Amino acid sequence: MDSSVKCSLVDVDDEWDTAVKRFNFDIYHLSGWLKSSAVIDDGQAKGLMIKSGNNELLFPLIIRRIDSIFWDATSPYGYGGPLGDSVLTNQEIDQLLQNAINFLKEQNCVSWFIRLHPILNIGWNSKSGTIVEHGPTLSSDLSKTEEEHWSETQLRHQRGIKKALKKSIYTKIEELNENNALIFSKIYIETMKHVNASDFYLFDDLYFIELAKNLKGRILLITAYDNETPIAASIFTYCQESKIIQYHLGGTLDAYRNLQPAKLITHIARAWGREKRYSILHFGGGFGASLDSLYEYKKGFSSNEHVFKTHRIVVNSDIYLKLLNKNGRVGQLTEYFPLYRKPNGK
Repeated sequence: MDSSVKCSLVDVDDEWDTAVKRFNFDIYHLSGWLKSSAVIDDGQAKGLMIKSGNNELLFPLIIRRIDSIFWDATSPYGYGGPLGDSVLTNQEIDQLLQNAINFLKEQNCVSWFIRLHPILNIGWNSKSGTIVEHGPTLSSDLSKTEEEHWSETQLRHQRGIKKALKKSIYTKIEELNENNALIFSKIYIETMKHVNASDFYLFDDLYFIELAKNLKGRILLITAYDNETPIAASIFTYCQESKIIQYHLGGTLDAYRNLQPAKLITHIARAWGREKRYSILHFGGGFGASLDSLYEYKKGFSSNEHVFKTHRIVVNSDIYLKLLNKNGRVGQLTEYFPLYRKPNGK
């Protein structure tokens, strides 16, 4: 390892957040998001700092135990890609990254899975590991006018928004807190069961309470009501520094789907971002970045596309292969990474 490059695994705290804020960051890089994600990713939140002179790279990590000795690293849920100075060349990035890989191997890390941010990591490239392109994500340009936003909204969504308003559906915009997080959780879980989502996406109340507690002043809940009944809700994060709003999760009670409240919520979120002078509302993509009905639904609000990529690095190839042998995975052709964590039957 190059002695001029210093690598460290640090706790995610106020000091970590101070380091993050030196760069153009998003909500996924902050300690509050990492601590909340650790609940659903079944791991420990850490930050990886790589420094060489004035050059620096930061990676938010969730560390997951494999056994009593070895572990692997993944990005937190969302788009917690690397942060670094925009003047870093690909050669400098590779040098820092290779030192980081050597460091992680010494710390008994086996593999490293990085979700690249579709907006902040557009130019990210490296010879280390493999970069996989998954598919498009969608966003709305918030510098546009109200009229421009309405005109780029597909007719079916316009009709849905008008229907909700005609049926006197109204919305409340408020900070996510420990009380309304429970209202959201009920709506969200019913939605996930309706779409037969995998168990991973059945987040419990604790996760939403952690988000509310850890991200005060950075996380928004927009709820649609029929009379006094909350019938749909969506969580959005907002990062004032980078001017990025992210759609996180949402849901609609089955009995009220025909009233189209989710479309009204997105319409209201876009207006809120526009009025608060944010730059972009990122919707994300389809399930697994596929061109599915979720992607088509989001495209109904804007056709502005980005590309979602992941960066996969085998840190310790010997142990990685041993784990594949142990699980009977050697020779399998699949995009799943790390392969030794692939659930049986998938």
